[in-house]
Amino acid sequence: MKILNEGVNQFNISLKPTHTLIDQVTKMELYQLKTFLAVAEEQHLTRAAVRLHISQPSVSTHIKTLEEELGLTLFIRTPKGMILSQDGKLIKLKAESALKAIEAIHRQADQLNKNITGIARIGLNIDAQFLRASDLLAVLHHRIPGLELHYFQRHSLEAHDQIQNGQLDAAFVFEIPPNSGLDATWLAKFGIVIVAPYQWKSRLENVNLESLAELPWIWTDDHCPFNRIIKQFFDPLGRLPGKMVVVDHDTTIRKMVAANAGLCVMVESEALDAARQKQVLILSDRVVELDLSLLYLKKRSNEPLIKGLIEAACEVWLPIETDIKDGAVGK
Repeated sequence: MKILNEGVNQFNISLKPTHTLIDQVTKMELYQLKTFLAVAEEQHLTRAAVRLHISQPSVSTHIKTLEEELGLTLFIRTPKGMILSQDGKLIKLKAESALKAIEAIHRQADQLNKNITGIARIGLNIDAQFLRASDLLAVLHHRIPGLELHYFQRHSLEAHDQIQNGQLDAAFVFEIPPNSGLDATWLAKFGIVIVAPYQWKSRLENVNLESLAELPWIWTDDHCPFNRIIKQFFDPLGRLPGKMVVVDHDTTIRKMVAANAGLCVMVESEALDAARQKQVLILSDRVVELDLSLLYLKKRSNEPLIKGLIEAACEVWLPIETDIKDGAVGK
């Protein structure tokens, strides 16, 4: 087996003006309404583009698309600029009302977030560093300043039970049980790789599945998905490697591998970090990929606390590369 690494906004609104030319509900993008109002107020495409910090062709496209959706001519084009048509004047009133309503929703949401107090208990299925727990703390402190955050290390299966019995409000997990009353928001995909002690480099040249099974392995308890991954990896062989030790946390796995106790599986990003520090060798490509999700009770999904946790987790994770390799992890 080859050693691979030695150190290494959208908002839909319905418009139904009383004008006889529009007799159906139309859905449009929020940015189209903002562009429409900017052009109506500036009466000029270029000035509207400057105001909106977008290009003039983009402004033209937004207006054209909106007119096509509504089936109306909203502006009269003149050598001096853009003048609202009679239909445009009617639509402008509706657009202004719609944007005010949206702003009111945001203000109400901000107020609700500020009113959230108490404790949020969140399970971490791997090391806090690789779950960006400090980033999540910073986002929540900004969004919901009255919230006190408590982190607990929990394997995915442990977290399932503790969310259902109320010990946790939410948890980062790799596995989502079906038909359990739980719901989840997907955040990222993580690769899982096989790692070995760094000092075993010469010992591991040209190893295969059978020779790997002869080596000592570090196992995890039954609550951890890594246990299942090891079993599946050796399933073609029809037997399992011996257990040098059983551990209950991923940081212990890293320490045991670095101490020459045996091989194990590890999230790829953490393995890369350990390899750069010459603690482990990475022996394989990804043996499997796992989805990292934020898990919570489905019946609580509309509670302000849970909504706030979901939004904060998405802010931390989703703007970033979602196939995590060199900088974050999961279990």
